[in-house]
Amino acid sequence: MPPQSGQPAPQWSPKDQAYMKEYLESHPDNRMAWYLLGKQYERSGEQGKANYCFNQAGDIYKAFENEPLPQETVEEQMKERTEREKRSRTKAAQLRAGLLAILFLLLLVLLPGGEAVAPDGARLNVQRDKGHAPGPHEEISGGTFYRLVAAGDDEGYAHVLRRILEKDRKRAGEDVVVRMESDEAWLIWSRTPEPVLLASTPSEGGPIEMLPLAEPDCRCEEERQAASQGAALWTEASEQRLIAKSALTAYVKQGKAAPDQWPAMAKAYPANSVSGTSAGIEQAYAGVLQVYRNGMARGSKRKRTEQALSQMWADEADPFREPIRIVVDKKRHRLGVVSGGILLRNYEVGLGGSRTPKGKFVISEKVVNPNGSSTGVFGSRGMTLSDTLYAIHGTNEPDSIGRDESLGCIRMLPDDVEELFDMVPIGTEVSIESDVLPGVLRVPDPEDRYRLDLTPQQDNPGKVYRWLD
Repeated sequence: MPPQSGQPAPQWSPKDQAYMKEYLESHPDNRMAWYLLGKQYERSGEQGKANYCFNQAGDIYKAFENEPLPQETVEEQMKERTEREKRSRTKAAQLRAGLLAILFLLLLVLLPGGEAVAPDGARLNVQRDKGHAPGPHEEISGGTFYRLVAAGDDEGYAHVLRRILEKDRKRAGEDVVVRMESDEAWLIWSRTPEPVLLASTPSEGGPIEMLPLAEPDCRCEEERQAASQGAALWTEASEQRLIAKSALTAYVKQGKAAPDQWPAMAKAYPANSVSGTSAGIEQAYAGVLQVYRNGMARGSKRKRTEQALSQMWADEADPFREPIRIVVDKKRHRLGVVSGGILLRNYEVGLGGSRTPKGKFVISEKVVNPNGSSTGVFGSRGMTLSDTLYAIHGTNEPDSIGRDESLGCIRMLPDDVEELFDMVPIGTEVSIESDVLPGVLRVPDPEDRYRLDLTPQQDNPGKVYRWLD
């Protein structure tokens, strides 16, 4: 964040400038580095050079300055920099120093009037500007706050760093930035994300300590291991909260009042909005319900439910901001479980070619052992789509998975359909499209499958199902 009017600008030492130049010689495509170098030139009155750097920074400049790129470019300086890049490449050992230089300079840019020191070349300590107020959904208590970025998303990483530095901690605490892979339009959810940065405040009102966990030369094996273990627990808890929020959302959108406890939604057929229960999901639901009811108490009477749901999904502590949806890709024979732009599961399925319709549906019914058998043509689970003859169900023909052999329904392998049945509530949106999901499968190992303790009597012996298998 640029210094505000009347505040002194940070001073740049020759060592800082040397780090930046060395870093750019080996990383000429790093837009964040271009932006930071431009800030140096701007503060020293060299506006021509600053404009050139800002043009190279592209979207990073726009994200931080909230204005269009400068129109003026400096051709002579661009040629000089290109020649320097051809003449000299820094050694691989300088990568760590370059990254630390970027962090060091970024902290100064975003903290007007602050001071930063790097006492051992691996950690960065920053004294926070005490005048900052927390954002509307920030966690200001102690503990660990996890923040998710996609691999290769420089702009997203810069935004996360900015949020960390602007956050006001009233107690000691830490932020861990974790990275997951992305594929086309999707961020691929992982139970074992890679921690890339630890930002901690060891004591109340003390400086922030920044530790680049992903750097091979970082002397932080103990912190890296602890962050990895914590991130794995965080992803599991995040999934539980997502499923709890999705179930509550679907339930109240049917005009029902939110139940006091999770098991009230896990009844026998046909009141089986969810399939069962567990200690983890009951605990997650209790926390989610409290946030929802707080919103109901504050919202206007006419739009109370809508406002309470919106508040519940806006919690910055959660990576998921939308209810679970099911997306079916006819081209790749995939069924994805998604929340917003995050892909949690990507199963291989069997379809019916042109007999499988495109469009939007909702899960209107869930049944265990359709037609009284777990080994029949519909397998052990079935989910009707919008009260039609189309359904998502199991199959007794596993060789048909990945092919177009059904009469229109969506076939799944037994373990896949049983996990999906436990994850999604009645009312879940289902979108059947083409060429929208990646080809890579995202299916957990058997021990990591999502499972609930199944509520008894979720079959429907009074009905013969004639889905278009």
